[in-house]
Amino acid sequence: MSNYEGSKKARRITSIIYLLIMAVILGGTYRSQQQKESAAKTVQDLPVSIATPAVVSDIQVRY
Repeated sequence: MSNYEGSKKARRITSIIYLLIMAVILGGTYRSQQQKESAAKTVQDLPVSIATPAVVSDIQVRY
C-alpha cells in the first residue's frame, strides 16, 4: 500500500469519526431543546394555584 492510499484511509476514518461526533452533538442539542419545550409546556398546563405562589392576604392574624 502506497503512502497516498494509507493517508486516504486515515482521512476516511477521521471524517467518519468527525461525522459521528457532530451527530452526537446535534442529537444532544435537539434532545435538550425538546426537553426544555416539554418542561415549559408542562408548567403552562399546571393549574394557577400550583404554578403561582400563594398570595398572602393583607389581614394580619394576632395570637
